[in-house]
Amino acid sequence: MTPELAVRSRNATEEAILDAARQTLAEMPWERLTMDAIAKRAFVSRTAVYFYFDSKDAVVERLVQRAFHDIYEAAAPYLDGIGDPRRELRTGLARVVAVVNSNQDVFLLAARHSNRGERMPKGWRPFIMRLVEGATARIARDQRRGIAPSDIPARMSAQALLGMIEGHIVRDVIIGGADANDSIRILAELWYRAVYAGEPTTS
Repeated sequence: MTPELAVRSRNATEEAILDAARQTLAEMPWERLTMDAIAKRAFVSRTAVYFYFDSKDAVVERLVQRAFHDIYEAAAPYLDGIGDPRRELRTGLARVVAVVNSNQDVFLLAARHSNRGERMPKGWRPFIMRLVEGATARIARDQRRGIAPSDIPARMSAQALLGMIEGHIVRDVIIGGADANDSIRILAELWYRAVYAGEPTTS
């Protein structure tokens, strides 16, 4: 199943379970989290929780999937935009950071369990690649529109710039616990200048 198809909850009960799990994770360590605690917070039976998820690891995996879906939708002002790229970058990045901040406990737990240091866990790659595809398409559109130089391939730019943002968010926001709102303007401006500033002049 592709990431974009896997993230949507099947019904309101499953959504309530996921919301309860995310809220509970913010209040207690992973070691103390139980399916009973999730059920109590969601106002459903333990049996209902196990109907949707066979373990608390499965709950967290689904939470990560849902968070990445929200990140992709948050980035839509830039990924799907056709207007001023600088403004759309700032809007999209601010929304992405808001999603990351609201799911910080989930991402932090998944990152720690991955034992991958400051890099994204391997299981997140399909979701990251979806963002790469979306950013590549936007940059390529702007190259065709003539507002972005085409001397650097769109995909190479998208991969490099998303890697920069990924590193900052993982290191400083998810692991470091910092609020990345102060970085939004700088990250957006770095992206804008890298993609739209123009080809280097030759002397």
